[in-house]
Amino acid sequence: MMEKIRIDSDNIKYFSKIDKLFGDGKVKFDAHGRLRYLHGAPVGDMIFVRNDKNGNPIYREIAEEWFDPESQKARDFKWP
Repeated sequence: MMEKIRIDSDNIKYFSKIDKLFGDGKVKFDAHGRLRYLHGAPVGDMIFVRNDKNGNPIYREIAEEWFDPESQKARDFKWP
């Protein structure tokens, strides 16, 4: 079983792609501390995929809850 890492304010700096999205205002934290895309879907947990040629870990986002930004669920989403 692969270890899942939930991104929070303490570890976001270790995930440069997500940190850039946060810096660009494309994702933000809700009132419960969950990182979400602007249409409301939560940013997925990160799982380790492999190490690159320099030995740095490579992670991939996995999502148990995802929805299309144009969907009815996105239109109805209320920020906590």
